[in-house]
Amino acid sequence: MKKIYSKIFITILILVICHQSIAQTDKKYPKFSWTKVPIAFHFGKKGALTNDEAKFIASHSNFIVLEKGHGLPTYKNTETGIKHDAKKLKKLSPNIKVIFYWNAFLDYPMYKAHNVYNNHPEWWLRKKDGELDFKNKHIKRYDLSNSELRKWWVETAKKEIVNGATDGVFMDAFIQVASKANTELWGQEKYNAIQQGLKDLIKETRKALGDDKLIVYNGIRSTPNTNTGNNFPEHTDAVMIEHFGIIKSNSKESMLKDIQEMEKAGKMGKIVVFKGWPGYTWIDKDFMAKPLKEKQKISKKNITFPLASFLAGAQENSYFIYNWGYRFIHGAIDWYPEFDKPLGKPLHEMKISGWELTRDFEHAAIWVNLETKKAKIHWK
Repeated sequence: MKKIYSKIFITILILVICHQSIAQTDKKYPKFSWTKVPIAFHFGKKGALTNDEAKFIASHSNFIVLEKGHGLPTYKNTETGIKHDAKKLKKLSPNIKVIFYWNAFLDYPMYKAHNVYNNHPEWWLRKKDGELDFKNKHIKRYDLSNSELRKWWVETAKKEIVNGATDGVFMDAFIQVASKANTELWGQEKYNAIQQGLKDLIKETRKALGDDKLIVYNGIRSTPNTNTGNNFPEHTDAVMIEHFGIIKSNSKESMLKDIQEMEKAGKMGKIVVFKGWPGYTWIDKDFMAKPLKEKQKISKKNITFPLASFLAGAQENSYFIYNWGYRFIHGAIDWYPEFDKPLGKPLHEMKISGWELTRDFEHAAIWVNLETKKAKIHWK
């Protein structure tokens, strides 16, 4: 009899813990719905958001990442720019989640915190020959193996999130940190120390932010030779797929793997942000030279394939982004007719036949051919 009561007690305890966990997740995560395509925004704008822009954003998405340099030159630094517009957005929609972009590896000078970093040369990452490790000859990299550097990074995040106006942090550049090619630059011992430093940074960030704030990281990326999946699930809530169908992730194998990794991470309960592209990016000079209306026309024409690919593998708490860059002027909040159509819940998981993917929703049927990069969405 005692064993029976003990088993009942343990079962009840497990149910209570699970219920508390789900309740906490529901509170921390943005409210998710399959009613229409779930959309997220991720951008940095020159100057502050106008009232009309803020109203549009707050009424069309509840998951926003504000990038480095946001609000400049209206505000003197990124921290102030993000704080100002986060408050504006949250006043319009109290349940919206606004995420503070804070690169985990690269020193961007448009942050006030840069002034502290710049006065600590012992925090600057150096190659094994003693020379500074730069990105693009200007941006210094963080030596994540340095505990004092990490302490400064975490304190900056805490100030802007726990004691500020945002709901979480976007930790960028994990893929750059983890690249095996870095062993040639830093040596194996330093490489290992920095990988451990990144894991420590995530853990230290979670401790500082608490369990009710979001940690988003970049991310998942599938390339012909390597696959970077959701490799940092511990202490994180969300992961981004940044290069679907573009740059080095445009092969049919890479695209299928990205979609499968989204599906896998989503089933683990993670938020997944899936960034689709119109076949071009902001680094394509010929595309960028076109008038805005022409870029928008091309984007409208090319949306079906990335959107259908997203829907093929999307799970609860998956979000779609579609534009050609990271600045406001890169179509960051452009809206498409497909975003207003009824979607409904998925009726089954993605089906794979060769390179063809199919899936049905309550109000839409999806067909994708990753080999030909053709797709159809039948809106019922």
